[in-house]
Amino acid sequence: LSAANCKITEIGGVKIKNGEVLERFNSFVNPECSIPKEIVELTGITDEMVADADTIDKVLPRFFDFVGDRLLIAHNADFDTGFIRVAAKNLGLEFKNPYLDTLGLARALISTMKSYKLDRLAEYYKLGEFNHHRASDDAEMLANIFFKMLDQLQDADVSNFKDVEAEFNGNAD
Repeated sequence: LSAANCKITEIGGVKIKNGEVLERFNSFVNPECSIPKEIVELTGITDEMVADADTIDKVLPRFFDFVGDRLLIAHNADFDTGFIRVAAKNLGLEFKNPYLDTLGLARALISTMKSYKLDRLAEYYKLGEFNHHRASDDAEMLANIFFKMLDQLQDADVSNFKDVEAEFNGNAD
């Protein structure tokens, strides 16, 4: 679970606009090494599933084409972007997309939760089950969670990042 020691096995995302998912990107990535047992248990992704997949040098440029220069929204964003940064650096690619981490936003919006994991937030917002720890499934669920968070922000009369900072300063990172 370290960007320095492990490699990307799947990458995915969704494009959203006006509360709807417009487009999906999902690709297995052949890490060119055996997937550690802990990762197989966590994600369900096995060596056999990625054996015929493209390697990161082919997949990451396609992902970058998909996201363009858009704002990325991720849960525990430093974890995911850490893997992307390491892979991009190794390939001589630039990764400079701004991103919003919904983990900090969740901590600010919902002070009563003990765990802010994605599946717990999906449960909190009553969004149903999903294939947790799988790239585009997580991305699509996060989009739905983010829509709920936007509703909460709107109810609090928060409409921009400056308002977020003013409203929640001290409540969360």
